[in-house]
Amino acid sequence: MASHLGQRSATLPIHFFKIILETNGERIKVPSKFTRKHGSCLSNPVSLSTPDSKKWIVYWTQEDGEVWFDKGWKEFAENYSLSYGYFVLFRFKGTSQIDVIILDKSSVELDYFSSGKGPVNTMNATQMGQEARPMPLMVPSQPRGKTQMWNVERDPNVQQVYADKGGPSHQGTNVQKKTKQQPDRMSPTQGGTCLNRPRSLKAQKVTKKFKSKHPYFTLLIEQSKLEENATKHVPKFLDCTRGQVDVMLQMENRVWWVKLICCREKYDLFSSGWPKFAKESNLEDGDVCVFELINPAIPQLQVHVFRS
Repeated sequence: MASHLGQRSATLPIHFFKIILETNGERIKVPSKFTRKHGSCLSNPVSLSTPDSKKWIVYWTQEDGEVWFDKGWKEFAENYSLSYGYFVLFRFKGTSQIDVIILDKSSVELDYFSSGKGPVNTMNATQMGQEARPMPLMVPSQPRGKTQMWNVERDPNVQQVYADKGGPSHQGTNVQKKTKQQPDRMSPTQGGTCLNRPRSLKAQKVTKKFKSKHPYFTLLIEQSKLEENATKHVPKFLDCTRGQVDVMLQMENRVWWVKLICCREKYDLFSSGWPKFAKESNLEDGDVCVFELINPAIPQLQVHVFRS
């Protein structure tokens, strides 16, 4: 392995993380940016090392230029009961061993010793050295103008603050519990309910067809809301009346952070971060977006785009 580290040692170790979704329990995709930069150092299999001193042997496979942790990942996920909303932080040092830290839905590090379940698919050091070998990655060059499928636009230090504090900056936020239902809007806690009444016929049609177990709202995208420094009014989907909250917008396997300014009226405001999201998600004038509140604790909105 040492012969493969000469050109990369200045940039290692490197961290990346993945959010556990409903679709990655049996295998999980490695960020494309990581494989492009450090794929030549990635052995197959790798050893995922957790703070409870266990080592999990995981093999990766490659499909259409994308790298997936495959065989062995399901056992790892099941052992620590990884479920929707968990964060898994990977620390790659250029060797076959990757250190792993797990944060649960409360954004606090997992109690590994009480969460671990069964035997581990481990190898001893000699076996690992024999099995692990660098594998060439056939990662195609990225077409100009095409965005990556995974790219978290946040500094690693900010990510650590997020893990420690339970989210990005929430200073100034005043979250209150309601004692009775507001008469002028639907309850944000009412699952499967549309939280606004769209005015445009197009948005009404989308709302009528969209089905979800989570509360959601729809927005019709206008050209003025795609410009630099634009903001966007949204119906209240959190129980906050003042201050600001950082909200995660997720589309496929990519996420953006957008500042939500909480107002006293029945609408709040997407401010900083909204123009970046609109640009990089390739929103167009006339699109109808459905924002589905899939995790109020983060808070996290899944974004669906409907285009005629």
